[in-house]
Amino acid sequence: MKLYYAAASPYARKAHATAIETGMANKIEMEPTSPWTDPDGYRDINPVGKVPALVRDDGPPLYQSNVICEYLDAQGDTKVYPAVGPARWTALRQLAAADGILDASVHSRMESMFHEGEAISQKFLDRQELSVVAALDQLEGEADDLNGPVTIGQIAVACALGYRDFRFADANWRAGRPKLAAWYDVFAARPSIADTNPDA
Repeated sequence: MKLYYAAASPYARKAHATAIETGMANKIEMEPTSPWTDPDGYRDINPVGKVPALVRDDGPPLYQSNVICEYLDAQGDTKVYPAVGPARWTALRQLAAADGILDASVHSRMESMFHEGEAISQKFLDRQELSVVAALDQLEGEADDLNGPVTIGQIAVACALGYRDFRFADANWRAGRPKLAAWYDVFAARPSIADTNPDA
C-alpha cells in the first residue's frame, strides 16, 4: 500500500499516526505529495486533490483522513476504534472536536494565505477562532476522558493540538487549559506523534 501525504498536513499526520498505532506502518510506503501543485495523475487517486490518500492492494484508493484511519484500524492488529458502546462514542466525540479544530484552523490559514482583494475577512477569521476556542474548552472540561487505551479520538486530538503549535503558536492554546496541556505533553511523546511531528 502507498500513503500519499504532506508532512505539514494534520489530516495526513492523523492517518500516518493511526498507521503506526495499528501496526500497519510497516505495510505502507509513504509517498510525499504536494497537493497544491496538482501532480499529474493525483486526482485519479484522490479526485478532491487533497492529502491523505491511500492506494491499497484490495480495492480502489481511499481518501479523507477518517476513512483511511478506519480502514487501517480494520486491517491492523491493534484497534484504535473502540467497540460499539460508551467508549466508542467518547472517542468519536473527541474526533469530532479535533476535526473541528483542524477544519477551522486550516480555513483560517487558507484565508490568510490565499485571500484575493484588499483585506482578509476578519469576521470569517473570528468565527473560525470561536470554533477552535469552544472545542478546546470542551476538551479541557473532558480531559479525564482522554486517558486510557489509545483511541482515534486521542490521536486526532494530539494532531489538532500539534497543528495549533505548528501554525498558531502565538495563540497559545495551553493558557487556561492545564489538564489538556498536561495530557498532551505525555501523549505527544508516543512514537506515533513524536515521529510524525512536522517540526521534526
